[in-house]
Amino acid sequence: MSKDLRAFEDPIESGLIRIFVRISSVVCTFENDAPDFVKAEDDTPKLRVLPESGITELTDAFNNSLSLIRDKRKSTDDRLVWSVEEGGVWFDIPMEEVKQVWVSEFSFHIESEKPRYLAYYVKDVDHKIEWLQQDDETGEIRSLSVHKKTFKPSPLSEKESYSGAEVVRCADMIGRAAKKIDIRTGSALVKFNTDKGRLETLITGMAEKLGYRIEPLDKDTIASENEKDNSVSHVISLK
Repeated sequence: MSKDLRAFEDPIESGLIRIFVRISSVVCTFENDAPDFVKAEDDTPKLRVLPESGITELTDAFNNSLSLIRDKRKSTDDRLVWSVEEGGVWFDIPMEEVKQVWVSEFSFHIESEKPRYLAYYVKDVDHKIEWLQQDDETGEIRSLSVHKKTFKPSPLSEKESYSGAEVVRCADMIGRAAKKIDIRTGSALVKFNTDKGRLETLITGMAEKLGYRIEPLDKDTIASENEKDNSVSHVISLK
C-alpha cells in the first residue's frame, strides 16, 4: 500500500496533527558522463526531501528516500519528469508545531543509482502541504487545509560538505567567470567544472552571495556554442 493511501487510513493519535507533503511531479535536467553505456532512462534514482533546519527534530520521516517513476510522455532527451511512487512524505506532530512546518520551505535532491556517471539538477517540483485531520465520529481522515508551495532551489546544501581546496577552486572559477561579463548585456557564457554536479550548489550559492546569478545552459545552446569552438556550460549574470 502506498504512503499516499496510508496517510488517509492509518489512525491519527489523539492530540496530533498529520502533515502530508504531497509531491505531484519533479522536473530535472541531467548530466551523463558515459552516454555510450549508461542511459538515464535505465537509472532508478531516489528523491531526497530536505526540510528546513528544525523540522527533522520533529520527525524522522525525511530520513527515507522516495522512489521516482519516469513520466515517458512528458520527458524529453534533455529533460526528465518524474512522479513519486509513495506520493510524498507524511508524519504526525503536535498541534503547536504545525505552524513551523506550514511556513517552511523544502529542497529536493535526486540521487542516481550510478552517481559516478549521472548527475541530476532539479528544476521544478509541484508540491503542496496538506493538513489532515480525523473525524471523531466516523474516523475518516480528511484534508482540512491545503497550502500550495512554490519551488525555490536551495543554492547551498547543508547536507554537503566541501574541502577548503574545493571552496578556493570554486571561488577562482567564479572570479574568472565574472571578468568575462559583458557590461552591455550584464552576462556571459562560461565553463564550470562542477565535478559531475557535486559542486553545482556550492558554485551557485557562492555566486549568489557575491551578487551574481549562475544558471546551467540548455543542451541546444551548449551544442551551438561547441560548433563555434566555445566550450561553455553556464551563464553568469549580474543580479
